[in-house]
Amino acid sequence: MYKYLKNLRIFYQIIFMVCLCTSTFARATSVFKGQIFEQSKKPVSGVNIIINENKAGCATDDQGRFYIELQPGRYTILISHIGYKKIKDKIVIRSGETIQKNYTMTINYFTIGGIKVFADKKLIPGDAETKTTISSGEIEHMQASSLSDIMKLVPGQRFENPGLQEKKQLSLRQSSTDTEADQNSSLGTQIIIDDIPISNNANMQIDTKVNTGTIDRTTTNEGIDLRQIPADNIEKMEVIRGIPSAKYGDLTSGIVKVETKSENLDQRFKYKYNLRNKEFNLNGGFKLFDQYWNYNFNYANSIRDIRIDDYDYSRLAGQLSHTAHLFDNLYTLKNRIYYTRTFDEQGLREGDLLLTERYNRNYIIRYNHNSKYLISPKQKLEISYAINYNRQNSYTKKLVTADNTYISDRLTEGVQEGYFFQSDTAKLWVKGRAINQYLSMEYCNSSILFSNQHNFRTGVTFRHESNNGPGRVFDPLAPPTINTAFRDRPRSYNDIPALLISSLYMEDKIKGRIWKKYQLNLGFRLENYGKNTTFFSREHGSFFNPRFNLVIYPFENTQIRMGYGTTSKAPPLSMLYPNPLYYDVADINRYSEVDSLRLAVISTHVFSRKNPSLQGSKQIKREISIDQKIGKFGLTLTGYLNKTENGFSRSLVEPIFLYKYDYPNWQPGYKDTTGKYIRDSVSTSFSKYENSRETLSRGIEFSLRTAPLTPLAMRFRLEAAYNQTESIDNSYDYSSTYLMDNDINKEVLPFWNPVDVESENLLINYRMEFQVRKLGAWITLEAQQVVFDKDRYHGLADSLAIGYISDQGKTVSFDKQERTPDMNSTYKRIYPDYWSKEENKQNIWLFNLRVSKALSRGAEVSFFVNNFFNSHPLYQRKRTSQGTVSYTRLNPDLFFGVEFSGVINDLF
Repeated sequence: MYKYLKNLRIFYQIIFMVCLCTSTFARATSVFKGQIFEQSKKPVSGVNIIINENKAGCATDDQGRFYIELQPGRYTILISHIGYKKIKDKIVIRSGETIQKNYTMTINYFTIGGIKVFADKKLIPGDAETKTTISSGEIEHMQASSLSDIMKLVPGQRFENPGLQEKKQLSLRQSSTDTEADQNSSLGTQIIIDDIPISNNANMQIDTKVNTGTIDRTTTNEGIDLRQIPADNIEKMEVIRGIPSAKYGDLTSGIVKVETKSENLDQRFKYKYNLRNKEFNLNGGFKLFDQYWNYNFNYANSIRDIRIDDYDYSRLAGQLSHTAHLFDNLYTLKNRIYYTRTFDEQGLREGDLLLTERYNRNYIIRYNHNSKYLISPKQKLEISYAINYNRQNSYTKKLVTADNTYISDRLTEGVQEGYFFQSDTAKLWVKGRAINQYLSMEYCNSSILFSNQHNFRTGVTFRHESNNGPGRVFDPLAPPTINTAFRDRPRSYNDIPALLISSLYMEDKIKGRIWKKYQLNLGFRLENYGKNTTFFSREHGSFFNPRFNLVIYPFENTQIRMGYGTTSKAPPLSMLYPNPLYYDVADINRYSEVDSLRLAVISTHVFSRKNPSLQGSKQIKREISIDQKIGKFGLTLTGYLNKTENGFSRSLVEPIFLYKYDYPNWQPGYKDTTGKYIRDSVSTSFSKYENSRETLSRGIEFSLRTAPLTPLAMRFRLEAAYNQTESIDNSYDYSSTYLMDNDINKEVLPFWNPVDVESENLLINYRMEFQVRKLGAWITLEAQQVVFDKDRYHGLADSLAIGYISDQGKTVSFDKQERTPDMNSTYKRIYPDYWSKEENKQNIWLFNLRVSKALSRGAEVSFFVNNFFNSHPLYQRKRTSQGTVSYTRLNPDLFFGVEFSGVINDLF
């Protein structure tokens, strides 16, 4: 603790020195400031003000204000914002002079109903990190229902039909077919809504299945389910795939930033319909006491199978927003309240002999608060607080049968009489109350130092994540699982410690000119993961994550971007505190119908799977890009290498060795343990999570964009994404059961070097857009080509065990001399020959069409057709046993839908 406080003191000493330097050595004696308005005199926020000579500049605040310190000289001012015509101006500023100029931007977009169609987009990136920015118009044009549907606009993502039937996860820059690698990727993708991170760290909906064969639609040990975030209230979305700002933490893969609609005074409704989904949305706002009040209501329903009743997913979501600019616009206050209710249902199917019923009925209430204080034109203080309450309720009912086995309801270690069991209807509830609290404080300062513009920020964040729900609730005499070595018991979540994440960060964005114009983002983030024992606890790891992004402008229309950085991710509570295991050993199991003797004496052994040594995972990111603008064409080529270390893998095996006893004096109903003696032994094992997963992801991304081309103002975009992902397990692959070694006449648990998975694919998206203002139409034709999609196994040649665990729990390793083809067959693992074959799906095409058309002022109709050629090529799988022929049908089904929306203000 002393060492940590010492580091904290050093950190703030550095902050003080930087602030002192930016105040003492700042030589800027001139100021260029002003305000940006629309033609309606409404201030425009987020406008980029760039000084062409050195790339210095800023973005306007919520009131359209900008403030730039400059050295004396002549400058060219470039003013731009998506949806507005660019402004170019020149100024001459003298030493000590303050120039104030206001600008009025002309709208450069048109509307189709309430859909904004922007006429101009950037041909090459304007930021140092690689990211995709998606506007509300693009989201509405594609008729997205959730955040998952929008992700189809991101390079490297496969096209799918919109819908809410199954849970939706996100994986960025990864092509792995390995389940654990995908879980690590989705868990490491940070979702941020209105500047507040949304976390799934406290999700404890573990083991919601009853027996096998039931699809689990919960997201434990994974990222959040993207279905819970409606698309219709999103104003803008950014998907950051490169090296993120030091402001962001608790992530490895990437970031999805969502900005919801606010300060909008239009009242608008929308209805979507297709064969499986229907959705209604209503949003708008009003101004009261010179403050903005906005609302959004959304209802969506998705049917999985129209032939089955009560087999669907429903979402009810709402949002209330309040925005106020106070004290002459020096203080901006934002409050947001979100509510989401989901019903994931599976009713009783006709003919289901197991009488299966299940549901997930959850609701989320979240409150966000954000305060921005403008201390001076150069200094800003921002404070954010959020609390997220997620009431999770999963239920499964199923007929459980067994062949005259035994059960026990004992919750502690010990011995007692058991109960004979043949069949019963098991009912399992898993009820969690996940509570996530977030607090951040950030200070920003802009200044000129040695003729370079510095935008400095430093801050601290705290996250407290807990779950104190009732937990797993069921009748122990009708357990949800029975045909396994380990039996189940109820469990409360009240005793689970909270996860505490504390972070400090510092970053400086520098713009200037040294030989050539450049932009340098330099920062670091110190992140600690620990239990809720001390405020800065770090039992699960302390990570120092540097971040670096550099942009060089060698020529007017050329830029080179490069970056390096590390990110880290905390382990979730479900990995740290999984359910304990109960091993019921039948010391006596006598059942006779002849003499009516029924006696089962059960010794219950409890094994904790708590994981106090589990650490956070880490990803090292490297990236380099070149961007080139040639007339109306923009080209970008990016290469990246991401390496995830200490990823989470359920591969740590704990051996179990137990004795069976006989109690000669124990009679039914009368407990007597005198005279007990050992009659047998049992050996088994269980697994838990450890930091053994390593993932190496490398790839190349290429994009070509055009400005509007005649005729019909056609835009063309090509985005190609190649990725190769290798998933490596640095642990061992253990046998699922103990095996007999006849040479030593004992049971052993062999373990081998694991078999790893490598995947690679190349996806190319082609998109042509026609935006015809005179007709009030927006037409998009898009195609996706899967050039190849491969996966293969590594490590099949190494089929000899490297050791074993004895029946006493002792680990024995083999040396090189012992690992020979002459080893006992118990230690040889034979892989089928077809496992060495590579799967490769090649040259798969998919074509989609989207059309949005204005009906009248304020009203529009949109429709889409996915896979309109109904292409379903059959792929014959290569990895099948001899004589087996297996085909997979590729591409989603032909699918279409329609949407109607209107702005109520304009319709009536």
